[in-house]
Amino acid sequence: MTGKQMAFDGKCAFAVSVGAAAKAPDANPNYTVTANGATYGFLGIVPKTLFQIIPGSAARADRAWVKAQA
Repeated sequence: MTGKQMAFDGKCAFAVSVGAAAKAPDANPNYTVTANGATYGFLGIVPKTLFQIIPGSAARADRAWVKAQA
């Protein structure tokens, strides 16, 4: 990664998006996507691909992360 901070404190964005924010594993910096001004990290290629093809994943992850931080 080139100096950008990953969303969700570097946790796997797909795991966060399915409601596992508290147990989300650390993302592998080799699997990232930059979208909507944020850099999302993933554990591997499968969660990265699912995050990209399932509509609303980023918004769902944002909501889950806010809820987990409360």
